[in-house]
Amino acid sequence: MTTATRAPQFFTCTCDRYPEPHRMPVQRIVVTPAAVVDPDGIRDALMSVWYDATLFFGPDVVMVVAYEEGEETGAADAAREWADAQGFAVEPYDGEFFTVRIAPEGAPQAPGEDRPVYRYAA
Repeated sequence: MTTATRAPQFFTCTCDRYPEPHRMPVQRIVVTPAAVVDPDGIRDALMSVWYDATLFFGPDVVMVVAYEEGEETGAADAAREWADAQGFAVEPYDGEFFTVRIAPEGAPQAPGEDRPVYRYAA
């Protein structure tokens, strides 16, 4: 599960944008809570994000799965289980910059949010 230490903030990117490996911010993925959750939908969305990230940043991309805490924990539980199985860090979302949000179908995008949103069926 989670620890008191925060995940690394940078990783060594091996994409072909530069001729040499270079440092990039970790890909922080925020999972939004939902009242009704299909764990397979969460896992599928996370796999899609991971796949897309490897296309951009190379196979050594580092992701941190951050979950928003709330009364509904199904999405966070599924995200934590998936991240643990893949060896990615998991931590509560604490307002830091994130790369992608995973949210249920129909959930509105936050005002001013300009990050991509991957959707899952609730």
